[in-house]
Amino acid sequence: MCGRIYTPDSAAIEREWQVGRGNSNPFTARYNVAPQQGNANNYIPVVRATEDGGFELLRAQWWLLPFWSKEPRVKYSTFNARVETVASAASFREPFRKRRCLIPAMGWYEWQELPSGNLPWFLHGAQGKILALAGLWERWQGKQAHGGEIIESCTIIVGPANDRFKPIHDRMPYALDEARAHQWLDGGLTDAAKVMKILRPNPDDAIDFHRVSTRVSNARNQAADLIDPVETAA
Repeated sequence: MCGRIYTPDSAAIEREWQVGRGNSNPFTARYNVAPQQGNANNYIPVVRATEDGGFELLRAQWWLLPFWSKEPRVKYSTFNARVETVASAASFREPFRKRRCLIPAMGWYEWQELPSGNLPWFLHGAQGKILALAGLWERWQGKQAHGGEIIESCTIIVGPANDRFKPIHDRMPYALDEARAHQWLDGGLTDAAKVMKILRPNPDDAIDFHRVSTRVSNARNQAADLIDPVETAA
């Protein structure tokens, strides 16, 4: 799965994708973001299409809240959407057709399960650039009982790991190249079968990875050196 990411600051996203310039709410890089409902400090950047055919940058809750939910929280996990069920699951099937987005990330963490304990790894683009992870977004608006509160939320789609990383962990998100990223954001594409064809396994040479300190296991740790390689458990 994908439950911890390193997100770039707003300026880096603006430079990479020419989106969000003049953002009145700039944000900093976060080196160890965990999904959490209701905590704006843990919102993550999202790039999505606008009605006029452009793109916009915003921050959204990393835990998708279905538009039909009666409450502003859900009791089940929606921060990841499994590719095998994303087109049919009640929480994801409509966003999959109509509300797709990109999650800008410098990388993500996965834990290798071993008898001696779980060891964290950091995965990142082989060229060191910002990754465009395939995601979905949703807008929830509460009834009068909730003061008409609006929550925008998102999820990251995950599928089988590529052959290179599979011995360490069996799942990974989809990092889209430029062409597929634009296809993913095409609001005119609503056929689920055609959308699914955009999600191809990450090439073995597209994602690099290395062991990192076990300090990353505590989401309160946010230091830049969390992504530094280590040879043994720290």
